[in-house]
Amino acid sequence: MKKNIFIDGESGTTGLQVYERLSKHPNVNILSVDNEKRKNISYKREMLASCDVAFLCLPDISAIETVEIANQLKEKSPLIIDASTAHRTNEEWSYGLPELGKIYKDKIIGSKRIAVPGCYPTGANLIIKPLIENEYISPNYPIIISAVSGYSGGGKDLINYFNEEDHEPFFTYALNLNHKHLPEIKFHNNLTLDPIFMPSVGDFIQGMIVSIPIHFSSFIKKIDTNTIQGLMEEFYSDSHFVSVLKKDEGLNSKGFFRPDNLVNTNFLDISIFGNDKNEQLIISSRLDNLGKGASGAAIQCMNLALGYSENLGL
Repeated sequence: MKKNIFIDGESGTTGLQVYERLSKHPNVNILSVDNEKRKNISYKREMLASCDVAFLCLPDISAIETVEIANQLKEKSPLIIDASTAHRTNEEWSYGLPELGKIYKDKIIGSKRIAVPGCYPTGANLIIKPLIENEYISPNYPIIISAVSGYSGGGKDLINYFNEEDHEPFFTYALNLNHKHLPEIKFHNNLTLDPIFMPSVGDFIQGMIVSIPIHFSSFIKKIDTNTIQGLMEEFYSDSHFVSVLKKDEGLNSKGFFRPDNLVNTNFLDISIFGNDKNEQLIISSRLDNLGKGASGAAIQCMNLALGYSENLGL
């Protein structure tokens, strides 16, 4: 029997992507939403009671309010998959990045409450976790993260801005060093210091690169580029959606590392760019900010929670 799906916020950027991907999923039935009633509490309670899975593609406050309504349903409450930042550091919720390790994946399986990671933290966490877990860097190492995203990551307002004739081709932001994604990066890697994070947006709609530079002297263990290459390959050897590329494998014919190679997929790749002579390296992850960074990850988590193959419909 197909599972009934309620997408709360289906007209937003993430909601539209969730709808599009679920429309190709063989085991679900997407419930129709009355747009005139969608903010009505009684109507929302009715929708939550009639579905098996609810995807929340909402601002944080609205997501919290919807979860409170769902909790009132008790045993009739559906599986909640929340794409907002509201529950990503809540230990009562599963964090929807199963590639972080067996503990994370096992917690998602059979879960009733899943917080989908942010796009930037997805890219950053999958770089940091193998280094911390295998004691190559210390939890108090001052991590620096540089990232560039397609403008769809800013939702409809930023999409409309970039569709105007007079717009900036590129900009950095969050220069107060207090980006909303920092707490989950720090929390899920048990870091003692807030990373320094400089996000930016380019004039392309989808795609993302997240990069972390590290000098060899910052590692606890003696390493070279091949050491980190092997570490990453081993850590993600059983992953369906995360791959570690060989040297220069991710570059195009001109030697450029493009952010949009994985658009419209749920895949993420990791590349290690090293200079052993200068004892420096950069570890970069690449993903679709709307795919593995949002809607694709949400459906992957639904699959795991319901006992399906994690790549079903993806």
